[in-house]
Amino acid sequence: MPLRTRQVSGNVEWTVYIVCMAVALVLLLTSPKPGVREIKDSTADLVGYAATPLQLVRKVFTVWSDFDLLQKHALELSKENSQLRDAYMENQRLRSMLSLRERTSIGTIPASVISAVGPALGGQYRINAGRAQGVELNAAVITPFGLVGKTVEVTDHTTLVQTLVGNNYGVAVMLERTRMRGILRWAGPDRWTLSGLPTGVDVKPGDLVVTSGLGAVFPMSLRVGVVAESPSAISTYGESWTVQPFVDFRTVEEVFVVTNIGWPDPYAGLRDQAVEADK
Repeated sequence: MPLRTRQVSGNVEWTVYIVCMAVALVLLLTSPKPGVREIKDSTADLVGYAATPLQLVRKVFTVWSDFDLLQKHALELSKENSQLRDAYMENQRLRSMLSLRERTSIGTIPASVISAVGPALGGQYRINAGRAQGVELNAAVITPFGLVGKTVEVTDHTTLVQTLVGNNYGVAVMLERTRMRGILRWAGPDRWTLSGLPTGVDVKPGDLVVTSGLGAVFPMSLRVGVVAESPSAISTYGESWTVQPFVDFRTVEEVFVVTNIGWPDPYAGLRDQAVEADK
């Protein structure tokens, strides 16, 4: 007998066998006899026992799948929460800037910090406003908290701001309570000194330090900081006091550039030194 004929014959025999087994199983399970019922019950119990491990495995995979979904959902919620917090903080900063513009009479140009360089990234900022927006050289830069610094380089659409960190210029300031004038200078990391005060002058820790308006750079009465401690040094120029600025220069994101007070003045930075020499 040819090979192909034998294969076809074998397939037919298996098909007939399977059909007969299926018919026999159906007749057995549908029989009303008591013995058949016992066989059906035993078979059902056996199938149940055999299915239990499979159900446990299925539950494990289901739990693992649900865990993955929960992780993804938690990550999405975390991102959304972070975005909402950023939006809230930005809203608070913008509200503070708006409030500053409403309560001050000086002209200002809003800008955002686009890069930072210098000591601990708080020494100089590059902001997204320049000559085209009305920014001038040697213009005061402020935030709602207080004085930041001044502009030292202006292009058409950006400006370099030198903050009070690492600056080589003095700021003409005064004590708000006594109106006594002096010069504020950067003295090292996180340290500023108020010098040029006469020995024995009435100065107390916590006194508010504001700009005096001398020097043709910083308008009068801009908040700078507070006197932090007792005199740190005494020289022929008088006492030096430590001052803590209000602005955290490492976290500044939005600023105002002050306008319309008689710029440009290329010698404005030198006048601060002259003020100190007169003390």
